[in-house]
Amino acid sequence: MRPARATAVPLDSPGVAFGADFLPRLQRLVARRDAARARRGASEGSAAGARAGAGLEFEGYRPYRPGENLRALDWGLYARLDRPFVRLARRETSERWALLLDASASMGLGGKLQAAAEATAAVACVALRLGAAVRILASPGAGAEPRALDLGRRAELPALLAFLSALRAEGRAGLAALCAEPARVRAAGRVIALGDLQDLEPASFLSLARRGRELSAAQILAPREVAPGAALGEGDVAWIDAESGGRRVLALDRATRERYASELDRHLAAWRAAAARHRAYFRTWSSATPFEDVSAGLLGT
Repeated sequence: MRPARATAVPLDSPGVAFGADFLPRLQRLVARRDAARARRGASEGSAAGARAGAGLEFEGYRPYRPGENLRALDWGLYARLDRPFVRLARRETSERWALLLDASASMGLGGKLQAAAEATAAVACVALRLGAAVRILASPGAGAEPRALDLGRRAELPALLAFLSALRAEGRAGLAALCAEPARVRAAGRVIALGDLQDLEPASFLSLARRGRELSAAQILAPREVAPGAALGEGDVAWIDAESGGRRVLALDRATRERYASELDRHLAAWRAAAARHRAYFRTWSSATPFEDVSAGLLGT
C-alpha cells in the first residue's frame, strides 16, 4: 500500500482577506445593477409607476414570494423568463434582509469562507443600495454566540468589510446553529444562507419560511469536494475533519469516487426538491466561482 498523503486535504484559507481588486469589482457590480434598474424603470414608463402604487417610484423587480397575491406578478416578465417576479416599489425596499454566513471550520477548505464572504458583501451592498436594512449573522466559530452585524446605510461599507475580514473558519457550529434561533431573523423579509451546508438539513432551513418571506440558499463547495478525483488524483488519501480533527485514510479509486458522487447527488437532489416545494432558491457553487455570479443568482438577476 502506498503511504497516506496526510497533507492532501489541508485547510487552505481559514480567514478572509479582500484583495486590491475586490472593492473596484464590487463598485462595478453595484453600478451595473443601478444602471439596469434605471433602464427597466425608463422602459416601463408611467404605467409601471402606476402599477407599483400611487406616488411610489418604480425600483425594478424581485422574485415572487410564496403566499403573495398573484396579481402582483409581472406576467409579461414571467412569460419571457419562466420565473415569477413582482414589481418593486421604493416603499418595499425599506424591508429587512438577514444574511446567514457559515464560518465553521469546514469552511476553511478550498477557499469556501472567502467565497461566501465575498458573495455576502456583494448581496449586502445591493440590499443597502435598495434601502433595505441588513443583518449579517455568522456562525459562532470558537465562541458560544453567533456574531452579528446590523447595517442600515450604504456608508457602512467599511464596517461590513471589517466584520467579514475578522472571521475565521473555526468551530463546529455552522448554519444549523443560526437556523435554530428564528428570533434573530424574525423581521426579515429575505433570509439568505451561504455555506457548505454540511450541518444543515433542508427542513431546518425551510422551517424559517413565513408568509411573504423569501428564502435563498447558496451551497459553496471546494473544487475537490465536487470532483475529488480530478483535484487529488488516485491513491490513499488522508482526509482530516476540520471540525473534529478526526483523520481517516481512504483509497481514492474509481469505486470510492462513484460512491461519493452518488451520495453528493442524493444530497443535492434532496435540497433541490425541498426548495422547489417551498418556492425557495437553492444552487450549488464552486468556491472558484466569481462572487458576481453567486450574488446574481441569489438576487434573481
